[in-house]
Amino acid sequence: MESQLSFICIRQHTFLDQKYVLQLLPNKITLNQIGKEPKYIIELELHNTISWQLNQMNQLISFSIMWNNIEKQFHSTHEDLLKLRQTIKNKIMYKTVRHLYKPMQQLGEGNFDEVYLCIDRINGNSYEIKCLAKNQFEDSITRIHNEISCLTKIKSEYVQNLHEVFNGENTVYLIQEYLEGVNLYELIMNVALDRTQILIIMKQLITAVRDIHSYNIMHRDIKPINIVFKNKDSIEGLKLTEFHLAVHIDPSQDLRICGTPGYAAPEKFKDSYNEKVDLFSVGCIFFKLVTTRDLFPGKTSNEILKMNKNCNIDFKILQLYKLTPEETDLLINLLEIDPEKRISAEAALSHPYFQCDIIQHDQQQLAKKKSIQGPTNGDRSNNLLQKEINEIEKNPEELQVDQESPRISVIPNFKVLKKDSQIQSSQVVRKNSKLKKSETQEYSQLNFNKSKFQARNSVHQTIV
Repeated sequence: MESQLSFICIRQHTFLDQKYVLQLLPNKITLNQIGKEPKYIIELELHNTISWQLNQMNQLISFSIMWNNIEKQFHSTHEDLLKLRQTIKNKIMYKTVRHLYKPMQQLGEGNFDEVYLCIDRINGNSYEIKCLAKNQFEDSITRIHNEISCLTKIKSEYVQNLHEVFNGENTVYLIQEYLEGVNLYELIMNVALDRTQILIIMKQLITAVRDIHSYNIMHRDIKPINIVFKNKDSIEGLKLTEFHLAVHIDPSQDLRICGTPGYAAPEKFKDSYNEKVDLFSVGCIFFKLVTTRDLFPGKTSNEILKMNKNCNIDFKILQLYKLTPEETDLLINLLEIDPEKRISAEAALSHPYFQCDIIQHDQQQLAKKKSIQGPTNGDRSNNLLQKEINEIEKNPEELQVDQESPRISVIPNFKVLKKDSQIQSSQVVRKNSKLKKSETQEYSQLNFNKSKFQARNSVHQTIV
């Protein structure tokens, strides 16, 4: 089996250092003394871990593995170690995230995770750290591994990139592409979008869906809060995020009801469904973009869920909004109740609605330059749905809406949390944290920036 990477490592001992040859193979790493059989074999699987060490100049100097419950450390050059780290990322988990990333501030909090801005200690690049609790569900580890698998497989400029993965004692940390912009929900609630801007957004969104479906993956929870823009004040750089419910498309698998009330396809409430559920969700978003109202406008989550399940859509209401024939036709095709008749992402991109972007090229360039800054009163519209969130109740007839799942074990200066560790009195526990005080700590040094757009908190409860 041909080696993808090979270099010399030094294993330091008290009296005599030993040289090892590291060989990177497609599915494993081997370490052997020159002329001998491999002594250490590390399978490239997500349940295995490697630790990295830096010197005072923030250069890689060594990596460590656990072997028979003993840490084994191997030294080499920064260049060789960096190549190894870049080549095996997302195939194996790393440890000691605090060694490689510096936490800066919290960016948001969702139903199942917390997100922080961090700085790469080696090159100074900015990334997001998504913190996932291992004890959130009985199958949390399986879900996390599935999310990593999907994100690693997808290569699309319209999907948030997964950089690498770290394993903590209570938490898994996904290091992801940093998105500076707002999410689509914030944009809709703060900015009056014109037709050309909506077209630009829709083309990017459907392209994202086309791309993930081309990798035989369906998202299953597409909604405005999970669509984030890469840059500030720009509708370019749309990214589809949050793949915690994504699965590989397999007609034989038993799929559970999941998604968000108001954006779930009606067939999700039946025995089986496929990737066309994502197109229905896109249709719900398109409806909200062109009408500025929800397709299923219930007062509580249970009301929305019931309307969503019944899916009685009166398209005559579209006449009130004076949509173009192309807009109306694409919307009807996306919201087709029968998934077999519903338009695919590939076909949607060829719809006449998008042909006008050639005619309106100059107008699009102007629209891209338009500021998408919201009101200056400092209030973000996520608060508009806070009352609805507070009223959400568990629905015994469907899968339950996640309310009481434990919160995330966050990164307290990236210190490794020990079981029953005591929190210093100077540190503050998150107000809405549902972990015990002995299990979580807050960043003590963070200074959260205030702006008209708040942190990217979730406003739509997800059925899991």
